[in-house]
Amino acid sequence: MLRNMSRTTISAVGQAPLVRLLADLGLASSKPGKRVFATRLADLIDISDAITLSDFFSKLDRVSTSQQVESAEGVDSVFDQHRAAMRGSIDASFATDEDELSLAGRNVFPLPTVSAENVSAAETIARYERFYSLHQSELERRVAQLRKVLLERMRSQSDALAQVAALEIAMGPIFVKYTRQCFATLPGLVAQRFEYLRLHQHQQDWVAKEPASWLREDGWLARFHDEVKQLLHAELTLRLQPLDGMLSLLSPNDSLEKHS
Repeated sequence: MLRNMSRTTISAVGQAPLVRLLADLGLASSKPGKRVFATRLADLIDISDAITLSDFFSKLDRVSTSQQVESAEGVDSVFDQHRAAMRGSIDASFATDEDELSLAGRNVFPLPTVSAENVSAAETIARYERFYSLHQSELERRVAQLRKVLLERMRSQSDALAQVAALEIAMGPIFVKYTRQCFATLPGLVAQRFEYLRLHQHQQDWVAKEPASWLREDGWLARFHDEVKQLLHAELTLRLQPLDGMLSLLSPNDSLEKHS
């Protein structure tokens, strides 16, 4: 049975595409939080973290570039390749053409099968939650791989970039914990949206048609699948935002020295 969920407010990430999409679907508030960023950041740091970070900052200016120099050239292409692979992984789950599925390879998470017999079952809702969670785990894994590549490049370019990389590594666990908590709410919201569309559309006379009609262009299930796909792409965009910043620092046209 669908868990009782209130309308969620996700304001900590501002007006990101993910937040706007959730607001459009009636699943989140689009109003920005009133608290300033520094206050919200402070709430994420406990006493243990504060002690660790205090020690880290006392030694930050001693961090220097690594001895193994790696060129930043081509890092844009590496970023684009990783992003394209993640986008392709999402799209593959919603592919209807057999050729598309075969090209996607083995790592494809299939959509749950919905029929007239199980459309109202709690197990069906749970399968969609699981489907979304699997994609989230895969996105987190791939983003972490790309983050590691960018950090290695930064550490080899200059002392200034090496220090930024060190700061990113030090703050990483804090932000990872927070973002996991935020993203963990999304599978439940997906389930909530499924239930809303199912109940709303079942009030319409034309829903009495064959279940195959649900997946046609104007069908409620096709609409739901399209929304889930949009949510996954929006989540990917949000997950990549910190890496976009790292990439800009590696660009010869936007180096850290120009901002100092």
